[in-house]
Amino acid sequence: MVIQLDALPYIENDYSRRFKFDSFEDPKLKQLREKYKLDEVVSAGKDEFDRQVLLLDWVNHRFKKFGKPTSEARGACEILEAIDEGHTFFCAHYTDVFVSAAASMGWVDRSLALRRPDNVGEGSTEHSSTEIWSNQYRKWVMFDPTFAMYVEKGGVPLNAFEVRQEWFYRDGRGLVFVLDKQRTRRRKSDMPVFRSRHVGFGDLVLDGGALNPYAFIGYIPNTNLMAAGPDYGKMFITQDKLCEGTKWHKRDVPANAATDPYFPIGQAALTLTADGPAVRVEVRTLTPNFKTFLSRVDHGEWKSVGETIFWTPHAGGNRLEVKTVNQFGVEGPVSAAEISLSPAQARE
Repeated sequence: MVIQLDALPYIENDYSRRFKFDSFEDPKLKQLREKYKLDEVVSAGKDEFDRQVLLLDWVNHRFKKFGKPTSEARGACEILEAIDEGHTFFCAHYTDVFVSAAASMGWVDRSLALRRPDNVGEGSTEHSSTEIWSNQYRKWVMFDPTFAMYVEKGGVPLNAFEVRQEWFYRDGRGLVFVLDKQRTRRRKSDMPVFRSRHVGFGDLVLDGGALNPYAFIGYIPNTNLMAAGPDYGKMFITQDKLCEGTKWHKRDVPANAATDPYFPIGQAALTLTADGPAVRVEVRTLTPNFKTFLSRVDHGEWKSVGETIFWTPHAGGNRLEVKTVNQFGVEGPVSAAEISLSPAQARE
């Protein structure tokens, strides 16, 4: 009898099929990781999420001048070199650098194109941000590299759609805006929060103008920005009555905005079927640059396995754990199945 199955599902839909991810073989990823010593940048992190926040902070602080771009640099490596030459960049360039820096570490981060409705507030009309896949939290999490920020509610980091719903439909109550590697926490009542000052632009501040563009969320379905640039043609958009009357890009709109764009990755989805005295376990995953599945029984040694596992439970409690590993060595979240058998059932 299965008493517990804790595993993310395998979801394939029109939106997951649109995505094209970075390749482990792309030499630019290795160049980016090694030239800027990104392993050292994140080395102080106590867990994966902490390391991702350290990378976010690093990207934010690499940019010195915010405003109208003074360089035509494209892709993380070119942009970082142009920064060192004294050039000025916008939020889209912060996003490009962070998406590729994350990819070089074996993480998946995707670009978001955002727009404020015409009838909502003031401030930036458009903005660029990202969502990173967190194996630790087993979900997508909004990471805004321009503000070195993610947003929590109840101690759980939120994705962009969750931020949107909380900000517009619940007036931002309960939101905590977490800034920089120090994890400084601010609430809506603290706004405006000064972030930086830039000649020719003015002050960059965290306020309603920084959050209102999350009304329209455009998901750019490729992460291989250094190889191909952002694929705006296949971008899809979350919008509802909040966006009425505002003209923007015409793109497909997911029927269920809370779930359709938020397919799991890095997961080991488990399907269990009785097979005589054993249990047949089928494993599926959407893991960019997938390398192998690892499995262990009853907290034993992790071993590489294929897509089919034959598990023979014994009397009493049994636990099977499975996870993915990608070619960068990044491990996905652990999926677990537990079975309890009586001595009689074990003999059958």
